Amino acid sequence: MNQSELIHAIDTLYHRTYVPITLLDDEAGSLVFPRYAPIMSLKEKFEYLFVDDEFPLHIVNTYEMLGASFLYTSDQKRYRILIGPCALLNTSITSKFSYDIKAYISSETLESFKDYCVMFYDLIMQCSLDAHQIPIKYLHKEKLEKLPEETFEENLYERRSHDATSDSYQFELRFLEYVKKGQKEKIDWIFSKINKTYEVHLADDFFESTKLKFVTIVTLLTRQAIACGVPLDSAFSLSDALIQGLKNIHTVPECIRYMKYASYQFCDLIQSQAKQCSTLINQCLRYIDAHLYEKITLEDLSCTTGKSAVYISSRFKKEVGESLSDYVLKKKIEEAKQLLLFTDYSFQEISSLLNFTSQSHFTQRFKQICGQTPKGFRDKNFQY
Repeated sequence: MNQSELIHAIDTLYHRTYVPITLLDDEAGSLVFPRYAPIMSLKEKFEYLFVDDEFPLHIVNTYEMLGASFLYTSDQKRYRILIGPCALLNTSITSKFSYDIKAYISSETLESFKDYCVMFYDLIMQCSLDAHQIPIKYLHKEKLEKLPEETFEENLYERRSHDATSDSYQFELRFLEYVKKGQKEKIDWIFSKINKTYEVHLADDFFESTKLKFVTIVTLLTRQAIACGVPLDSAFSLSDALIQGLKNIHTVPECIRYMKYASYQFCDLIQSQAKQCSTLINQCLRYIDAHLYEKITLEDLSCTTGKSAVYISSRFKKEVGESLSDYVLKKKIEEAKQLLLFTDYSFQEISSLLNFTSQSHFTQRFKQICGQTPKGFRDKNFQY
């Protein structure tokens, strides 16, 4: 398996299981994939994962988090594959950083985590492991000064006293609306207030928390852009490019400036999309996005806009470059791809959700647009 195939497998498995996997250039000690790996911020706790000895796979249990590692060689290059961190099921997370990343990672028992690691090792290495070949390092849990319930009460009091939760949420809503409308002067105002808004940090290391917040903001902006009619490829390409750029950010002020830059980029992307069409057609596009799981007709758009169906049909074809029916079909197929990749819905369920007349009709249309059946598309993307 070459590097690109390995990265594809890692990325696909994470989106299916939420078990993070990190690919590390073992000689250079540098990240290959992904660009940001939480386990590297916990390296001190997981130092056993960087040991070279006779065992092919190592596992660490900190009594809060689980991690594992093994070495892999491809094209004469040695990689260290790090699995985790995963939260240990039925335990309390006391570290702020570990707590904040818990939303993005799976919770596992030691046995289920071990089984997952063995499965992934067998898949990549094409050989089986015996149980005695997997040493598990247990790190003794330090005695807590305060009970989790006491820490919870203190954190809740801190948030309420600063009104941090409500404030942050309201700022996010305003922020997304300003980006949507292209109001850059108001975006500037948001960033002038950002330190007060996020006074309750996401992590003890404020730089790490700021990077986490950047990724969250880019995710929200990507969704907002798609909702505003920006093509999926354009929105995700910008998102990927911005997140990859995090490798060049080294301080909190740089990260906040980069957030502002990212906001401007999405602002321009959304506005450029809006300027390509008239107000009438943009209204139609927004209606289509909002009713993608329903049957959409020219009569629906006529009732929504107050314009005749004949006029809308003519304007739509002229401005968008394709008929309404062709455009709606492509949007539904794009949505079907997301459902095939990121849900366990059956082909019949997806067909019904997106209002196709039958599963066979859905399959036929999908193949017409994508050149393969829904089953072929799902199988191809999970072949690793």
